[in-house]
Amino acid sequence: MPSSKRPSSEELSPPALKRRRSTSICSFQDLSSEVQNSSLNIYLLDAKLKPDAVEEISALVDKFHNVDGNSSSKEEYTERELQLCPNVEDADVIITVVHMRKRLERHVDWNIARRKAIVTPQWLRDSVESGQLLPCGRYAALGDLYEETVKNCPDGSHCQAFPEDGTAHRIESELTERKYHSEKDTQIRYHHRYACMRHSPLICPNQGLVEKLAILRRHREIEGFDMQSLSYERVISVLKAFPYHITLDNIHEVSELPHIGSKICSKIQEFIQHGDISECKSILSGTRYHSLVEFTTVYGIGPATARNLYSLGLRTIKDLENHYKVSPQTRDDIAKSLNVDSTKRLPQLSIKVGLALREDLRSRIPRSEVEEIHGVVMNELANIRSGCVSTITGGYRRGKDESNDVDIVISHKDLKSGGDQVKGLCAQLVKRLHDKGLVTHVMHLSGFREHNALRTTHWDSLEKALTVFILPDDKKQKHVHRRLDLIFAAPEVYWTAVAGWTGSKMFERDLRLWAKQERGMRFDSSGISRRHDSKLYFPNSEQEVFELLGLEWIHPTLRNADL
Repeated sequence: MPSSKRPSSEELSPPALKRRRSTSICSFQDLSSEVQNSSLNIYLLDAKLKPDAVEEISALVDKFHNVDGNSSSKEEYTERELQLCPNVEDADVIITVVHMRKRLERHVDWNIARRKAIVTPQWLRDSVESGQLLPCGRYAALGDLYEETVKNCPDGSHCQAFPEDGTAHRIESELTERKYHSEKDTQIRYHHRYACMRHSPLICPNQGLVEKLAILRRHREIEGFDMQSLSYERVISVLKAFPYHITLDNIHEVSELPHIGSKICSKIQEFIQHGDISECKSILSGTRYHSLVEFTTVYGIGPATARNLYSLGLRTIKDLENHYKVSPQTRDDIAKSLNVDSTKRLPQLSIKVGLALREDLRSRIPRSEVEEIHGVVMNELANIRSGCVSTITGGYRRGKDESNDVDIVISHKDLKSGGDQVKGLCAQLVKRLHDKGLVTHVMHLSGFREHNALRTTHWDSLEKALTVFILPDDKKQKHVHRRLDLIFAAPEVYWTAVAGWTGSKMFERDLRLWAKQERGMRFDSSGISRRHDSKLYFPNSEQEVFELLGLEWIHPTLRNADL
C-alpha cells in the first residue's frame, strides 16, 4: 500500500520566492551606543481599556528593567527602563487596544502615528515575562501601520535590511525577527485573539466545560442564530488553548482572554461550582434540540430545512423516512443499486439516498481505515497517472483517532509540468473509482479556473470532488460507505492546499482573517496572494506558508481549535 507520508520539500519544491536586494539601515552597535542607560517612553492610549487593565499596564511599566546587549562585546550593555509619558509626540511606543484607523485618529494624529511603534498590551506583558524588549511585528495593533510598527520598534530588529517592496517588506521583516530571536521567545501564546497563533490540543484541560459550551453553540446554530453560534465557536477555541484547569482562583485570568465576556464568565463559574450549565440542561431536556440535531445528520438537511420539517410535525428519523418514503426495503434496494456499474452521468447524492445511508455516513472512521482508503485511491490513481504525491489532511492529520470523513490532497512531483499533469485528473479518477464500484455518489465536482487579477475573490486553483466511497468487501468485514474528499492541486499551491485542508475550522477562519487584517494578503486553500495587486506567492513547504503570513508554524496536532 502506498505510504501516506506527505512529500518532502525536496520532492515538491517550486522555485523559491524572489525578493529584492536590500540595504542595511543601521547597525546593532550604533543602536546600542545611542540608547545606553536610556529610558523608553510609553504612551498608553486608554480608549476602550478597562480601569484594571490600565492599572496592570502601569504596573508592568514600573516592573520592567532590561539589561541586555545587542553588541558582540560583553562589556557593552544597553540598560532600558520604561516610563509612561503624558504626550504622544514624545512616545517611543504607543500601547492600545484600538485596531481601526478611524478610531485611532480620534486620539492620535495619523502623521504622528506613522512615526511610532503601535502595539497591543500583550507586547508589554510578553516583554516583561521574557526580560527583554520583543519584536513589535506580531503585536501590531493596526494592520495599516504594521510596517511602520516593525520599523519603529525599539527592540532593534528594524535595523535589519528591508526590501523595497511593501508586502514583501512585511514578510522579510517577520522572517528577520524570527531568525534574530531564539525559539524560546516564540510568541505563540494562549492569550492571542487569533486561533492560528495558539496551541490547541485535541483534548484540553477543560474538555468538560468545552463540551457543555459546544451544546450551546450547536443550539444557536440549528436555531439559525449564526452570529451567536460563531461567538461560541470563538469562546471554545480560546478555552481549547488555555493550558490550565479553570477554577475560581484563576477565573479572573480567563475573563481577560479574548472573546470571553461577562455572560460567558458566568456560565464558566456555574460549571465550576455545579459541574453543569443550567441552560444546557434545559436545552437537553426538550425534544426540539434532539430532533433538529438528528435531522441534520442526514446529508442535504441543514438547520433551516430541519426547522421546517420540525414545524411540519416530524420528530424522529422514522418520521423522516415516512416523509421521504424510505422504508427498510427501500434502503436495501438503494444499497444494491449503489454497486451497479453505470456508464451514465455520475449519480448525485440526494436527501433520500442520504437518509438511506445515514447510519453509514454518520459512523466514525478509524485511522487504519483512513489509511486503507488512501492506499486504494492512490493505487487506482497510479494506473491513470504516475508520479503523483498526496497528503491525508483533515482530522486525521490533526491526530484524531477517528474521523468524520477522509480528505486527501493530491499533486504531482514534476514541478515543471505538474500543473498540466493534474489538470482534469480529478474527474478521471472519480470516473474510474465509480466504474469499479468504489465511488457510489458525487456531491460536488469542480475543475481548475485560471487566475484573474481583476477578481475580488480568490481564483480556484484546485480541482475538488466530494464523494461517497466504499471499500470492497472482504472475508474479514463488510465495509460501509464513507465521505471521501479528493483535492487536486498544482505543485506550486500544493502546500497551501495542505495547510488549508488540515483545519480545524476556526484555525482556518482565523488564518484567513489574520492574512487579511494583519498582512494585507488573501489566503485560502487554493493560494496566497497580495490583496492590493493580486501578486501570487508559492511556498515550498507548509512551514513557508506560515512564514509568508508572518506566523510561527504550528504542528497539525495543535490546530484543534474546535471541539
